[in-house]
Amino acid sequence: MATAFQTEPDVSGVVKTVCNLCTNHCGIDVHVQGGKIMKVRGMNEHPFHRLCVKPAAYPELIYSKARLTAPLKKTNGRFSKISWEEAFTIIVDKLSRIKERYGAQSVVPFAGNGLACRSVPKIIRRFGEAYGTPNFITGGWTCFGARVMAFKLTLGSYPNADYSVDNRCMVLWGTDPQTSSAPEKNDMEVSAGRGTKLIVIDPVATPLSRKADLHAQVRPGTDCALALGLLHVIIGEELYDKAFVENWTVGFDKLVEQVKTYPPEKVEDITWVPAQTVREIARMYAQQHPASISVGVSLDHSSNGIQTMRAIATLMAICGNLEISGGNITYPGVPLKNFNLPARVVKAVPIGADFPLFTELRKHQSGTRLTEIILTEKPYPIKAVLVVGGNPLVNWPNSGKVKKAFEKLDFLLVQDLFMTDTSKMADIVLPAASDLETEDLRATYFDHNSLPLLVKSNRAIEPVGSCMEDWKIWSEIGRRMGYGEYFPWRTSDELLSEMLEPSGISLKQLNENPGGIIYSEKKFQYYLQGGFKTPSGKVEIYSETMDKLGYDPVPTFHEPVESPGSRPDLAPKYPFVFMAGARTKGYTHSRFREIESLRRLYPEPLIELNTSTAESLGIREGDLVKVESPRGHIKANVKLTSNVPPRLIVLLSGWSNETGANANCLTDHQAVDPVSGFPEYRASLCNVAKA
Repeated sequence: MATAFQTEPDVSGVVKTVCNLCTNHCGIDVHVQGGKIMKVRGMNEHPFHRLCVKPAAYPELIYSKARLTAPLKKTNGRFSKISWEEAFTIIVDKLSRIKERYGAQSVVPFAGNGLACRSVPKIIRRFGEAYGTPNFITGGWTCFGARVMAFKLTLGSYPNADYSVDNRCMVLWGTDPQTSSAPEKNDMEVSAGRGTKLIVIDPVATPLSRKADLHAQVRPGTDCALALGLLHVIIGEELYDKAFVENWTVGFDKLVEQVKTYPPEKVEDITWVPAQTVREIARMYAQQHPASISVGVSLDHSSNGIQTMRAIATLMAICGNLEISGGNITYPGVPLKNFNLPARVVKAVPIGADFPLFTELRKHQSGTRLTEIILTEKPYPIKAVLVVGGNPLVNWPNSGKVKKAFEKLDFLLVQDLFMTDTSKMADIVLPAASDLETEDLRATYFDHNSLPLLVKSNRAIEPVGSCMEDWKIWSEIGRRMGYGEYFPWRTSDELLSEMLEPSGISLKQLNENPGGIIYSEKKFQYYLQGGFKTPSGKVEIYSETMDKLGYDPVPTFHEPVESPGSRPDLAPKYPFVFMAGARTKGYTHSRFREIESLRRLYPEPLIELNTSTAESLGIREGDLVKVESPRGHIKANVKLTSNVPPRLIVLLSGWSNETGANANCLTDHQAVDPVSGFPEYRASLCNVAKA
């Protein structure tokens, strides 16, 4: 196919770029010989260069026999290779017909986790808005976004843990950096070497929790009750920062009344955390000052997630740990051009209308109701979903429902590196270039690692086979649909230069600094000049914004949607709580199971069960067991462990439906946080038995 894009020659030697196998974006040196990647090592110039296990597997990923290298078309249930010309023609024809018959709102572009923290979603959104749909969604409706919402509602910003020399206490709440964040793990190890106290709040006993000064094995979904219990102790024993509370908070008096009903003994009944441990955590966090709190995605995945994280933000605030060295600090994001085209969007109720704060604070729609909207066609039919770098059939809640919904579509397009469960359902599958075959910007270190860093991701090799860069694919589709004026770029340099314009940083500067550019100094107590970035200019323990929309304005605990407390009718049949979404070093969500060296680290699905519980059920190590919820069941071999509490079952997420062990066959797409819409992946009921 003739292309309008300019190409660039193969690069040889060492290419300095960043890893995109998770959202930490560590610096890497890619060793290239004869246009082929030979090995990958850490880049010394980059602040994060002590790597996890994944980057070494890049050569396997790039040259995998399972990789998609040409467009595919499904005919009578079978895929065949086609040219890019034919693929573009089919896509344009399908989307044009759908728009003409049903309206632009009937198409939903989805930029998945594979594109998280990259620039490509800006181009996919631009295509959607040029087309006219108000319905653009990202993987952020199930990951990370809820934390950002809660902290912005309370603090006006998203402050990260600061592991500087002043840090005297580290709290890890629902996160395990040893499996999910090499940069944070490295920073914590340095801080621990200085004698910093460590508190781990995690239902599972992890290697890190065994090193902790205190560990709370909280019942999944009850973290808000635990936070309110900590606040009860801190307020009752007057361990809070009185001057900060008086000068910089709104609603402390209402908080005092709220936490009176959460003494440690009651919290123990709710959370499984002993009352004495609640007291010890509260005192250690309040008295070992400055102290930091790092929260993980586990807290997003709760029907009480927003309230939980508002309570945690309140904890940071009243203890005087906000915006100080060694506490939790905020950095601004670097301004980049957004490419949005709001004037072209049709006037239709978006699919995320039930979650207005998500739309307001995250600047796109929630996908929470999409499954039901496709099935019911209310408020209108959804006829096409465009999936780029995502795998909804595995990663979205209630996989059985998602499958039924996608079967109802007129057109499903998937763009990815490999055939996934979702790709196999598609009408057209497009082969994406990997991040080592593209150029891009990485600008979200301030959100994930508390560092105001902007880095350019460099192309190491040309795309293999007929793979094409994501932005080029969507620019070409846009031009062919008549939107050429909105897609003028012919090279990555043109695109990235325009994106950089608001930042004041040039592409030349980034090329000369492969380890990135620090665009802001570390600033403490920024609120002393102009206040917090909330409507009141203060920490909003009481939120009028929440109140006006009918949500609890002060952090409030609610039982999970489906728990022993909220569903006593189900508890006898489903006496266990299951936690879907556990992490392991080699995988990111459903990605990388095709890579042999990473697959060896965790080769098959396993169901983790407490040893004493298993004994009472007649289950032995390695037995095939069945885990069942009201939505469905999965089967896998069991791993017995004392690390998991007796009433909890732990499931690693991301396994294909073909394995029979996709944890999201058990989750409920309608059990969601009322504010963020985030699904409750980690706190629902189940039963377990020998298969």
